[in-house]
Amino acid sequence: MPSPDSATPPNAAAWLARAQSLAEQATPAAFAEAVRAYECAITLLRALPTTDLGARRDLALAHLNHGNTLQQLATPAELTASVLAYDAAIALLASPEFAAQPAAHNTCGAAWINRGHAFHRQGTPEALAAAAASHRSAIAVLQTLPLDPSEATTPEAVFNHRVNLAGAWMNLANTLLDSPALARRYSAAREAATHSLEVISRDDLPSQHPAAAEISLVARRTRCDALGHLIFAASDPELARDLTDEAGDLIDDGLALVRQWEQRGLAHFRPLAARLYHFGAQLYRLRQPHFLADFLLENLDSDQNPGATPADPQLHAIAEEAIAAALQTLRAPRIIRADDPATQRQVETLRALQAAELRLAELRAAHVPPTPAT
Repeated sequence: MPSPDSATPPNAAAWLARAQSLAEQATPAAFAEAVRAYECAITLLRALPTTDLGARRDLALAHLNHGNTLQQLATPAELTASVLAYDAAIALLASPEFAAQPAAHNTCGAAWINRGHAFHRQGTPEALAAAAASHRSAIAVLQTLPLDPSEATTPEAVFNHRVNLAGAWMNLANTLLDSPALARRYSAAREAATHSLEVISRDDLPSQHPAAAEISLVARRTRCDALGHLIFAASDPELARDLTDEAGDLIDDGLALVRQWEQRGLAHFRPLAARLYHFGAQLYRLRQPHFLADFLLENLDSDQNPGATPADPQLHAIAEEAIAAALQTLRAPRIIRADDPATQRQVETLRALQAAELRLAELRAAHVPPTPAT
C-alpha cells in the first residue's frame, strides 16, 4: 500500500478529495490513481485514535469508495479486492459505536449492496450465491431503519432509506434471475421485485424523484422477466391468465410513469421503456392480442396520449415486428363461422391491428427521419 510523503497531499481529507476528483474523471487511468489515493487516505485514517468517531466514519467511507472504485476497474483481481474493501467498511459501520446512528446503518446497507454487485459481476454459481447473501444482509440492516418521517428522521433520510431498501430488494431479484442452479428462482425473483416496488412506491415517490422512478422501472422489468418464465411454465390456464394480467398491469403502469417524466422533459428512462414495451408487445401479441393495437399506439401516438414518443425508432421497430407477427397469425387459413364469437373477436382484432399499422406508418413518416441508403 502506498505511503504518504512530503510531496503528497498533507492529510487524509486531502487524499479523499483527490480520490473523489480522480474517480469523477471516469477513465481507467484516473480510477487506478483514485484507488491509490483512497489507499493513502486509509493508511492515514487507520493511524488516528479509535476513539475518534468522525475519523472512524471517514475510514468506513474511504473503504466503501475504495471498493466502488475497484469495481470500476472490473478485473477479477479488482472485484475480489473490492469485496475485501466492503468487508472492512461493513465491519466498521456495524461496530457498537455506530449502533445509535441510522445514517451509519444506511451506509452499511449500501456497502452490503455494493458487495453484492461485486460478487454478481464475477458470475460464477458460488459468486451469485454470495451476491444473494449480501443483498439479503443489506435488507436485514435497512429494514431496521424508519421509512416514514418523524421528529427524529428527516424526509431526506427517509427517502435515502427507502431508495436503498428498494434497491437491495431489486438487486436481490436480479441476482436470483441470474442464478440457474437455484430452485424456484423465478418465483423468488418475482417476490423480491414485488417487495422493491412496495417500498419505492410509498407516497408515490416514483412520480416525484427520478432515482425512485428508475428503481421502480428496473424492478418492474425484473418482475416481468420472472413472470414471463412463470407464464410459460404455467399448466393451469387460470393461473396463466392471472400472471398475464399481473404482467400487463406492471408494464402499463411503468410506461405511464415514463410518459409522466417525458412530459417534464426527462428522456433518461427511454432504454428501460423500450425493455418494458418489447415485453408488453410480446405479452399482448401472444396472450391478449385484442389489446395489442391499443398498447402499441398508447406509447407512440402523442396526439392521443401526452408523453408518448413518436420519434423513437426503437419503439417503432418493436411495434412493427409485433403487428406483422400478429397479422400473420390472424390471416392464417382457418374455418370461419359467422356465428362464432371467437371468430368475431379475431376479425375485430384484425381490423384494429390493420388500423394501428396504418397509424404507425403515419407516425413514423411524420416523426422518424428515414434511414440513409448505404
